[in-house]
Amino acid sequence: MLVNSFDTKYLKTALKYEKLDNLFTEILSSNKKFSRIFTSVIENKSLSSSSDVMLRSDITGQVINTILTNDSNSKHFLYYMGDVFKREKANNDIKQFRQHGVEIINYPKNQSFKEVLQILDNILTNIHKKSYTYVFTDPKLKGDKSFLLDTKKYKNNISKFVNIFKKYIESPYELNLEKNFFSQDYHQDIFFYVYSNISKKILAQGGGYKYKKNLKKIEGFGFSCNVDYMAELP
Repeated sequence: MLVNSFDTKYLKTALKYEKLDNLFTEILSSNKKFSRIFTSVIENKSLSSSSDVMLRSDITGQVINTILTNDSNSKHFLYYMGDVFKREKANNDIKQFRQHGVEIINYPKNQSFKEVLQILDNILTNIHKKSYTYVFTDPKLKGDKSFLLDTKKYKNNISKFVNIFKKYIESPYELNLEKNFFSQDYHQDIFFYVYSNISKKILAQGGGYKYKKNLKKIEGFGFSCNVDYMAELP
């Protein structure tokens, strides 16, 4: 809810954020399998300055560590809303971003991918109609352009995922054939991002990952939405 003292010139933008939050929680809370998790930025007590904090640049890493610590064997269907803090390369300033995300852990890969993409496309369709494009690529790409399209190769993961996408999602998509692309280090199975046809900014990104720590290991699929870029769109 907006407070009375909120400057009216920011009213329209604030209402956009509120609408995006409400849409996200409405879609996810209606799916009884999913549980909401709450995230936080934890102050590093060992630092000398009380203003120094460990700034979280990605929430998925925090989710992975929490699951590994508490319950690495069960299936998990999770969603969150939180803030991340990233340092800009140009001036080294720290910028705050709003993020919505979904993680499905320890569930069959194909089914996880299908559910993650259906949820994401539902969100995007409600907000932006079809003015966006998915881009898929394989983090194991070694520079062989035919690798992405060669269905006979045993380790070609992208073909099977794209076929699932085409079966259940009607939105436009492209393949990224370059090996140097934006992705978090933990994506191994497939990586995708969604960019706006209007602003050309990335609205969401996600993919599959495997993670092992000591004797515990998990596999998962997920996505995160760049809420600030969504709110900028008309």
